[in-house]
Amino acid sequence: MHGPAGRICDPLGFTGPPADTCRIRLRLLTTLAPGAAAGAAVVTLAFASGGYHPADHGLLTLAFALIALTAVLAAEKVSLDRRSVALVGGLTGLTLWALASVAWAPAAAWPVLDAERGLLYAVAAAALVLVVTRERVTSLLGGVVAGVTAVSLYALATRLFPGHVGGPYDPSSGYQLAEPIGYWNALGLLLALGVLLGAGFALRAESMLRVPAGAALVPLGVALYFTFSRGAVVALLIGIGVLLALERRAAVSLALLTLAPAAGILLASRSSALTRAGETLEAAQAQGQRLAWEIAVLSCAGAAVAWALPRVAGHRRISPAGGRRVVAAAAIAAAALALGAVVREGGPVAIADRALEAFGRDPPPTSGELDRRLLSVSGHGRADYWRVAARMVEREPLLGEGAGGFERRWTEERPVAQNARDAHSLYLETLAELGPVGLALLLVALGAPLTGLGRARHAALGPAAAAAYAAFLVHSALDWDWELPVLVLTALACAVALVTEARTAAPVPLTVFRRGAGVAAVACAIAVALVAHVGNRAIAESAEALERGDTGGAAAAARRARTWAPWSHEPWQLLGEAQLADRDDAEARRSLGEAIRRAPEEWRLWFDLAIVSKGPAARRAITRARELNPLSPEIQDLGSR
Repeated sequence: MHGPAGRICDPLGFTGPPADTCRIRLRLLTTLAPGAAAGAAVVTLAFASGGYHPADHGLLTLAFALIALTAVLAAEKVSLDRRSVALVGGLTGLTLWALASVAWAPAAAWPVLDAERGLLYAVAAAALVLVVTRERVTSLLGGVVAGVTAVSLYALATRLFPGHVGGPYDPSSGYQLAEPIGYWNALGLLLALGVLLGAGFALRAESMLRVPAGAALVPLGVALYFTFSRGAVVALLIGIGVLLALERRAAVSLALLTLAPAAGILLASRSSALTRAGETLEAAQAQGQRLAWEIAVLSCAGAAVAWALPRVAGHRRISPAGGRRVVAAAAIAAAALALGAVVREGGPVAIADRALEAFGRDPPPTSGELDRRLLSVSGHGRADYWRVAARMVEREPLLGEGAGGFERRWTEERPVAQNARDAHSLYLETLAELGPVGLALLLVALGAPLTGLGRARHAALGPAAAAAYAAFLVHSALDWDWELPVLVLTALACAVALVTEARTAAPVPLTVFRRGAGVAAVACAIAVALVAHVGNRAIAESAEALERGDTGGAAAAARRARTWAPWSHEPWQLLGEAQLADRDDAEARRSLGEAIRRAPEEWRLWFDLAIVSKGPAARRAITRARELNPLSPEIQDLGSR
């Protein structure tokens, strides 16, 4: 209802602000919403083990599908171009190809789980493409930085206030900062992405987030140091190189912005109780409290530097030629230092030989001063992972061995008794599991945003988004980032920012047919997400019940999972294990036999069957389990009884 003077009235008699003011507030709300959602998503996923567990994927897919559905229903036009189509289409094609690998994989459960995760990424990319405009890029990336900063503050608190924040104090096993995600390399990469995006905001003179971004660089940098993640440091350095290549004038400003974080890292490295495994709780608490105050002071200094940069630059502008001279001088100095180090170590050939030997054999330091870990070139088993994946490519060069198949092959061929689910290289694992078609679809999706760098680099946050995205692409070649939605969704936010800033095509009107097609596609995604969530949640509940000894609850949840995930062997396996715990051997054998029919190359099923069998049947089950997992100590113990 409209009252006098164009004011809006509600039925209760209260008079609201002018209509123009309402529209401004609504536009402001829709502009800020992506940032709030991005920040909340980063924090929530970080505290949910990075979103690793399949039970979380259905709800995440549902949330992004509802965002996409709202955009399709409410918008009159959508901004689409070939990069957007390639990004979303490539991820969708990869998902469908992973699902199709059910036809040649030894078990359906693994490809289906991979496809469910792929659907999450495809739907998330589609929702971001539909919602994010140039006006919302700043909000989206600002929300990401805010979320990553919040994660870094919690992570730092677990190190600086041991015994008060986080779990029990236990510096004996590595002492690498990993909480709340639970994996130090994943936390390190997330922090590296936050550093690069935060630096992008701090370099922007016109940004209101410049000062808080300058302050955030200190806890982000110190938390990254405490992860002692070599891959994350490498990704960060490559990201900085991309940032400087796209924005050469930022070299001096970026160097100034690094002063406060560098000072924080130096102080952290001198706190031996915080960087050395095995120190006492009292020493760690004392040094942690002191470092917390130092970080707070340095954060204020970082904010001051970010505030002063545009004012100093306004009086002392550096010409393009001067900027190039500064970059060239820094490059020459770095090259001179590198040359000196090479000469001191015996030359490039000797260094390469030692590095290759260490990468394949020597484990990184896990005790003593963990700073030494940052200088280690050990691959920590990656050479073995990559050899197994390469043999998978040799055996099945056209189709691969099916999505999710690396763990099975690793268990069968591993040279050491170390478990691994992934090949620690997204690209090699995709080729091994899904063949050239799968790798091509992945490269189309991930490469599409890079084709717009020529235009996106001129946008305010384009260089920073490109730097963070490049860091993710490089790190994914060295680790299992693809299995952690908190990392992939953060990278997709950067990718969509690049696509949006490079967009030149006019918005596409949503005709009745296009809108109907969009609604139908989203409806299918919602249906799949709901089924996946119920099935995966039931499987997780059954496993949790087994861990706490509730065999009745485990059996009930497993039977529910059979209904919602009839293709999977896991409900039958969990039901069999519950029956085994109840000493109902006959029913356990029947359930495990059905599970083996669905996944004949899953060694755990044969192991369980051996436990509930006798005579020749037990010996056959043990033999098959040993063939599938030759280095298992559990099988060796069972076979010796």
